[in-house]
Amino acid sequence: PIACGAALTAKLKKTGTVSVAFSGDGAANQGTTAESLNLAMVWNLPIVFVVEDNGWGEATSSDYAVAGNLVERAAGFGMESEKIDGLLVSDVYTASNRAVEKARKNGGPTFLHIVTERFYGHFNGDPDTYRSEKTKVEQREQRDCLKVFKNFLVDSGLVTRSRIQELDRAVFEEIENAVVAAKKAPYPYSDNLETDVYKSY
Repeated sequence: PIACGAALTAKLKKTGTVSVAFSGDGAANQGTTAESLNLAMVWNLPIVFVVEDNGWGEATSSDYAVAGNLVERAAGFGMESEKIDGLLVSDVYTASNRAVEKARKNGGPTFLHIVTERFYGHFNGDPDTYRSEKTKVEQREQRDCLKVFKNFLVDSGLVTRSRIQELDRAVFEEIENAVVAAKKAPYPYSDNLETDVYKSY
């Protein structure tokens, strides 16, 4: 609902901005989601609804808890909607770009059902015992979107595997340097406690 409010502001002020609301497959079952889809269509709002479906609502399988088809749910409101393979970066980019451009041109909302994977538990400390170890190993080896994208780039001839490894090394080095610098940095002074935290209106 808050994203609908932002979209309404953009529409009334003609800012050209687009609101994007992200949720998971579990949140798609909440009443506010249906209300928001309806409102977005009634007011023809510049908004994109993205459901990142990793197959689990906390520890409950979406096969058990999600009835019907999410794309058909959105289509039931008359909304353009589609299901996308979240492991294919190019497909996610293309669909997202198309939805945002449509919204900017007063084409109304779009619903994107992006099917992805969950590699770890729902929260830090989640024992993640509701999935088998075999499933988790297969996921990480075969269904990691970064690995899929790297293979796509190499197979397409857009980049060599050695260049990717070179970039990975540079990024890891930059991260390591940032961690070392942060650990060496002095603690902030107590009079800086509210700096960059509160805005006075």
